[in-house]
Amino acid sequence: MTRLTPDLIEGVPDDTIALDSMLKKYTGMDMRSLALHAAGLPDDTDLTKLSASVVPITSGMGIISGFAKSVDAILRRLGIRSHVTPATDVLGMTQALDTDDDLVFMADDSMFIAYNVRERKYITNFYGTALGYATVLDKASGGIRGRDALVIGAGFVGSRAARILRDMGANVCITDKICEKCGGVARDLGVKHSCDVEGSLSAHKYVLNAAPAIFPGRLIAEGAVISAPGVPHYFDEEGRRKAACIIHDPLEIGVATMAACSVAFYHDKEAVSR
Repeated sequence: MTRLTPDLIEGVPDDTIALDSMLKKYTGMDMRSLALHAAGLPDDTDLTKLSASVVPITSGMGIISGFAKSVDAILRRLGIRSHVTPATDVLGMTQALDTDDDLVFMADDSMFIAYNVRERKYITNFYGTALGYATVLDKASGGIRGRDALVIGAGFVGSRAARILRDMGANVCITDKICEKCGGVARDLGVKHSCDVEGSLSAHKYVLNAAPAIFPGRLIAEGAVISAPGVPHYFDEEGRRKAACIIHDPLEIGVATMAACSVAFYHDKEAVSR
């Protein structure tokens, strides 16, 4: 899992206008509506009655500066009453439980989860990010059903995104620089795979890039619609000129979708996957 750095999430608490503007332009939805739609919830779902704690975790490589504050800000923008616990780790978790909050968000080097305290269920950032960006691709493409969609990266996010897009009705091809990896995922999901990452990218108009890779503009198809959770995120001037849209943010789409999926546990306890 690519570890976020402080510079990648710098400005996240303050960039809602830019992200909402981009999402509305290309998907017709703002962040809140997109997350609710992804989770299968109606747009008028009232999130203001929910509360959440964000628990900073110090294990492994330690706290990413600004991470908890950024998650807290994202939740607040959705209307959830959120706060960062004063303490970290286990003590922070006890503070979250003592406040009787509905949701608890916490992350270490290996896993980032949203835990629904009432239902005793959790959603991972892997799934939340995959679902959020698959929904972005679906909306930005005008409907992904029946279209050829490429997923780059057969890791935690990419494999989940491939399954979600398959279930949306897309003709999915998954590619990865490790051929055995994407081949295994493809067999499990019943989708196509390719060991030629660059050739696959050039041949596809609808792309979800879940790989920590940078691709030159010469590989981007004219009019491409690219949903890009992968970090580092970079497309050169040629790539941006050729693409119809490239949608990326380092944190918010995944976190907002995690939150909406956590709320969905109250509505349909079997519908949400990890």
